[in-house]
Amino acid sequence: MEINGSKYVVECTPDGAYYAYLANHEQCFAYGETEEEALENLEDAAEEFYGEFNSIFYIEDIA
Repeated sequence: MEINGSKYVVECTPDGAYYAYLANHEQCFAYGETEEEALENLEDAAEEFYGEFNSIFYIEDIA
């Protein structure tokens, strides 16, 4: 499965929760009590991450 065209990684934390992040952008990550919840949260985080990423480059392109 891919999120916004990016591959992701899901890991189980020592406390039994789940940590998910984009393989090519590790600074885009999310947590959840289940693997599914972590992935849902990662989808939301990725939308916000790419939205901000695009706005930064758009602003630089205008200047």
